Amino acid sequence: MESSLIYVIILLLKIFEFSSGVKIQCFFQTENEISSKAMLSVFTSGGLAPSLGIMNSTYNGIFHFNLSLFSDRVFWLIDIPRENITQNTDIAAVEEWLVRITLHHGLNVYATEGTLLDSVREPILQWALGIMISESEVSKLYPHVIGLKVTKCPCANDVALLGFILNTTLDGVYIGLTFSGFWNYRDTTWYNLTDSIYFHLREEYAYLSVVDMVLTNHFLVILTTLGLFVSEDLRYPSHQLSRADFCGFERVDYVKGKLWYNERCFANREHFEVDYVTITFERNRTLSESSSCFYSKEPFLEWLPCLPYVLKGKKHIPPSVLTFLVDEEHNTGVYLFYNQTKETGIFADASVNLLKNNQPNLQPKFPPFQFPSSFSSPVGMVFHPRSHFLYAYGNQVCTHEISHSGLEVNHPLTSC
Repeated sequence: MESSLIYVIILLLKIFEFSSGVKIQCFFQTENEISSKAMLSVFTSGGLAPSLGIMNSTYNGIFHFNLSLFSDRVFWLIDIPRENITQNTDIAAVEEWLVRITLHHGLNVYATEGTLLDSVREPILQWALGIMISESEVSKLYPHVIGLKVTKCPCANDVALLGFILNTTLDGVYIGLTFSGFWNYRDTTWYNLTDSIYFHLREEYAYLSVVDMVLTNHFLVILTTLGLFVSEDLRYPSHQLSRADFCGFERVDYVKGKLWYNERCFANREHFEVDYVTITFERNRTLSESSSCFYSKEPFLEWLPCLPYVLKGKKHIPPSVLTFLVDEEHNTGVYLFYNQTKETGIFADASVNLLKNNQPNLQPKFPPFQFPSSFSSPVGMVFHPRSHFLYAYGNQVCTHEISHSGLEVNHPLTSC
């Protein structure tokens, strides 16, 4: 028998909205409808029909397509009510399901995989971020775009935000929201948040653009050229933004600012788990300005210096903090430092410090790890979201694992 492809068509495309249920049809793509129908008849008469598996870390369900072909259909059909998969409708961080369709359960023949998103519960999808704008209005922004910033939902890879970094010829904060991973441009909804940002600015405002963004489990954090703005809890839609103030920091600092986030999904959240976000500024510091790095935990109302207060009494300027990540599993804070001295030149090192009352201690938990001199241009650091591997990157990329004895180099992706 000649080879052919099995195709899955999602009826109403509301598999992503998932408000009432999932309705899917499967068929073979052949040269014409007659041969496609013939292949369906061959498999159906042999008792073979596709099966649909829906799974995540806490759920695994198998559903079978109907073997009967009604009204000369050229496809198999399945219709699954929502309550057969989940009873919950509250707004919360929820895992995206993995969907796997095979010709027959267990055979792994003509396997097709995809994802299923419960957008009834996904927090960011319940928000109107700003004023909705049309595709034609978005296209007028393209000549002014000099960069992009993307952030995704910790629990659902298909849910993401895209922000435009604009040149100085146009002001504004413009963000696109997708629930299909930008596979289909028509599934992206664009918003203009400019008025929401200007509402919080009392002083005379100048050039406004997105600088960085982070979407946590329950909050959206937006760094702009005119300050840092945080949404209300996304689980309780109010469509309001608040501004975080950093004394002594101005527009020239915000333009070079960066946000850092240790991504974790809170679908199966423990009572002690909370999201942390860090902001770092690139500026020349004095002895009285020992911190150009601040961190906060949700709801992100209070921002604290990343470096312990004890360091402020020292007679030297501490090294620059490139990144600070909170590791709740080990109750520690992980630093990536960058320093330059006449004696040693440029060097980077990492330090793991214990947290006490959610604040870093002066004493490291382990001896600091110094990167080799070849790692001369460090940029940042990030945890793998589903393991405890730590990646430091710049002109090289190094992987580390936080063990009981400290930071250990595992498999450098270059000669780090």
